[in-house]
Parts: sequence; structure tokens; C-alpha cells
Amino acid sequence: MGDRPRIAVWALAEQADFVRAVAAHAGADVAAAGSPSRGQSGQLAKALDAAPFDDLRAFATDADVSLVWIASPGDFGAGEDDADARWVLSLHQRGVRVASTEAVPASALIMKRSGWTAEGPDGAGQHLRFLGLSRAGTAWRDVLETLAAFGTPRALSVEAWAAPQQMSLGGRLFGAMDLVFAVLGEPETVDAAYVGPRTAAGLYAMPGETLHGLDGDILGTLRFADGRAAVLTASNSAGRWNTVITMISGEGRLRVFDDGWEWIAPDGSKRDEFRRASRGDAERADHAVGAVGGALARLLDPRAPDEGPVALEPILAMSQAALLSARTGQPESPATIRRLVSGT
Repeated sequence: MGDRPRIAVWALAEQADFVRAVAAHAGADVAAAGSPSRGQSGQLAKALDAAPFDDLRAFATDADVSLVWIASPGDFGAGEDDADARWVLSLHQRGVRVASTEAVPASALIMKRSGWTAEGPDGAGQHLRFLGLSRAGTAWRDVLETLAAFGTPRALSVEAWAAPQQMSLGGRLFGAMDLVFAVLGEPETVDAAYVGPRTAAGLYAMPGETLHGLDGDILGTLRFADGRAAVLTASNSAGRWNTVITMISGEGRLRVFDDGWEWIAPDGSKRDEFRRASRGDAERADHAVGAVGGALARLLDPRAPDEGPVALEPILAMSQAALLSARTGQPESPATIRRLVSGT
């Protein structure tokens, strides 16, 4: 027990069961727990049998933990000053890692002036790691060798589903955009529609300007300058976690699931496939715990190679373009957003 890594968690009280399952999957002990919601830290800590704390930014100056997991950021990473980025840098200098299942920073519009994307080791984003990314899942890692034979897709579809306690819509959108960027690069335009909770007047709410606190569903079409295209659907109101990635190339159709993949040739025959479990086992599996807990286990394993930081600038710009498009009803350009952020 004493050899197990100790982590701290910043989460909502309703995430306690999920946090406990993820920590168990990763072989870690939750030593401290706090919440961005006032009055919830004690409740969360009690549920996790952990020490409570109320102020994330003041935490971990001398805490005996290996990693801080931000499962629900609250206002962390949403401000225009660089205090949160400096906190991440301070923990990095002490050998404490910071991982998040949500988008940090919360918006492309603040990432430059809030200190997350500074060049070199002074950029806090270089030391931030994300849990539950679509392209970091076990099945995606299994299919990488096959992708070389499949070739560059001309069309890509990403479905990213979750339940509210697992991840916000903003987190799933961020992860889906990360996958699109890894496969096809940055799109020329993003055309998106958002369906949020109904208001008291019976109308659907529109998304705000940040990825934090975002609930509901988002659908998008991404067009690339060379004629390729991608579509994505993300939701945190879909009951449970599932990820489905579909690619089409001259070599047929390649579909990647949470627990495996299949390659269908152009003539309709099955060229190759791999499943980690039988269909019955897959139905019972908690893919959210596997995705987030597996990533957490790799971060806590000193023998595991560091997969490096996420490309925050293009991915946040793509996500921001989706939010803006959902509000304007028009296709929006990630490149325009990046120019706006940089002031050029």
C-alpha cells in the first residue's frame, strides 16, 4: 500500500464514484481531495477517504503527492492572468505533475495572455498532461501500425460520448479535436451546431465562449483546404462513455472502438480486426474508467515514456471555432481565431 502513488483530485462531489474507480484502475491512492463548488470539498474528501482542501491554487506547496488531477476545473485556467500557469510551473519544478480531463486553458482567446503557451519550458502547457484523450486510448495505440498500411484518410468521423460525471462536453470536444488534428491537421473551416439544456422558457441555451461548464451535444463538419473532410459528434449527455473513430481511404474503411478495431477492404471483405475482449465483456466494460485510468497509470509509471504535451494552440482554436460557429450559424476559421489571439 505504501508503494502506491499518491494523488490529489479537484472534482465535484458527484464525481466521487468515478474518481475512486479511476484511481483504483491506475493503482493510485487519493490522498487529498477538493472541489471547485463551495462547501463540497469535505463531502468529496469523505467519500474518497482523503484529506480535504478548499483552495486548489494554494494546494500542493508541500503536499506529499505525485500528481494533481483536475477532474472539474471550476474557474481554474479560465482567467486572463498567468497565476494558474505559474502554479503548474511551480508544481513541475517540485516534481509534481498536473493532469486534467478538461480543457485547460478554458478558451483559445486567453491562452496567450494567460501564460499557457509561452515558448520552451516557461510555457505551462508544456508540462500539462490530459487524461482520456481519444488518440491516447488503448485501441488507438493498437491500430497505429495498421494505419501506416491504411494510408492517410480522406474522410474522418469521430464520435465522443460520455456521461456528465465522467467529463464535460468541453472535455470531449477538446479530445475529439485533438484526434482530428493528429490525423488530418488543422481544418480550413468548422461548421458546428450545439444542442444544450432547455431554458425555463423552453428554449435551448447557446454555448458560451469557453469550454468550461459546457453540457449537452455538439455536431460539427470540418473542411480542409485540400478537399478532405471530418465530422464529429460529442456529448456528455449520452449515458456512458464510448468512442468511435471511422476513417475512409483508398484502402477501405477503418473503424476504431474503445476495445478494438476492424478494417473493411474496398470490396467489402474484412481485411483485419482486433478485439481486446469478447462482445459480452465489452458491453460490461467501463470504457471511461479504462481510458482515464489507463492514461493516469502511464503518467504515474516512471518507466513509461512521456507522450509529450498537447498542441494547445491549434486544438483550442479548432474548439473555439466550433463554439463560435454554433453561435453565429456560419462556418468559422481556426486560423482566424489564432491570428486574433496572437494580434497579427
